[in-house]
Parts: sequence; C-alpha cells; structure tokens
Amino acid sequence: MSQIMQQKVVPMFHVPDVRRTVDWYRGIGFDVTVTYDDNRGGLSFALASFGAGEVMFSSGGRLSTHHRREVDLYVYTENVDDLYDRLKGRAEIVEGPHNMFYGMREIIVRDLNGFWITFGQQIPAEVLTPWPAVDVEFLRAYTGRFESDDGSGVRINIHEGRLMAFPDDAPGVFLMPTGEHTFTPMMTEEARVVFEADCGQMTALRFEQADKMMRFVRVSASRA
Repeated sequence: MSQIMQQKVVPMFHVPDVRRTVDWYRGIGFDVTVTYDDNRGGLSFALASFGAGEVMFSSGGRLSTHHRREVDLYVYTENVDDLYDRLKGRAEIVEGPHNMFYGMREIIVRDLNGFWITFGQQIPAEVLTPWPAVDVEFLRAYTGRFESDDGSGVRINIHEGRLMAFPDDAPGVFLMPTGEHTFTPMMTEEARVVFEADCGQMTALRFEQADKMMRFVRVSASRA
C-alpha cells in the first residue's frame, strides 16, 4: 500500500545561486535535506528544514535591494533572544528583539538574496502588556483616526482595556500609559506618544522618537 503524503504548504524561493543560499541557511541553523545538481558544479534545487517547517530553493531567481521582497518566511522558535545573539554578527538584522501585539516576540533578518525571515516566539500576555486594563469608557476619548499634514495616518483603537496604535504603514503596537495623556509605544526603538486634549477629547497626538517628531490631528472618532 502506498504511503499517503501529508497535506502541507511549503514555500519556494527562486534564487540566483542555490548552493550559496543553502550554505547560508545551514549556517543559521537550517538542515538541508534534499539537493539536485545543475550539471555545472552548482545546485538547481534544494529543500531545507527548520524543525517541522520546510522551504524550497530553486534556481532562476534574482537578488533584490528593495526594503521587502514579495515573500517572507515566518519561523516559530523557542528563544528569540538567544537566537538574536547568535545571528547578529552573521546575518543582516532588520529588527532586533521586539514584542508584537499578537503575542509574539520576534526578530527579523534578511538572507543573502534579500528575503526577510522573521523568527517568532510566543510570549504570555503579562509580558506583552505589563500594566492593568482600564475602563473602556475612559479610553474612548483617545480613540479615532489621526492624520498628519502629508496625509499619513494612525488609528487608535481599544483592545482588552488597553490602547493600540495602528499606523498606515506598520503593524499595530500597544500604548503603555506613562503620564497624563502620555504613552510609550511597545516597539523596538524608544519613543513616546503625547495626546493633546480640548474639553476632555483628544484633538491631536505627537509621535516623538529621538530627534524626530510628527504631529497628527484627529479627523474622526472611533465607533468602538
């Protein structure tokens, strides 16, 4: 009786040099399980694994200097901080260890072809949001959409009694209260968000980070 193949999805990256690519992935902890020669001293195809996950590499692709490629790899792992210590001198780091609103602690690196690899570790809620929930009615004054003069925007929502900011061009982040109308975004680089109030409603917010400051004016209230 023939063995039934397990149903699964395995991504395939098309790369300019399969041999160099698998050597790079082997160097960061992947196992190379299948290879096919190209009859020219290189490889035409390879299959690599990381735990139970797999990825295929096929020849005929191209390098890229774009900020992001069309496909990313997301790799579940157990200790992101230890992995970061091992990789930071061997791979291009896009983002160091940071906590995401969906309950993962992550690092992002680029491989030699320009593809992003995100390594993620699940973290408990008390680590992600180490401050108590607040009454929703109190937080409602902060919610809504805020826009800058150049048209970029951010939406402030409430999630389980805590404020979250969703910029147009980035994932959402929790806002930890640190003072009256002042919050710290739970992100990689230190920053703060300061709301401007008028008659109990927030009319604008400032995003401050190092020597950068952006001001956003409230254009609509949240319906939440």
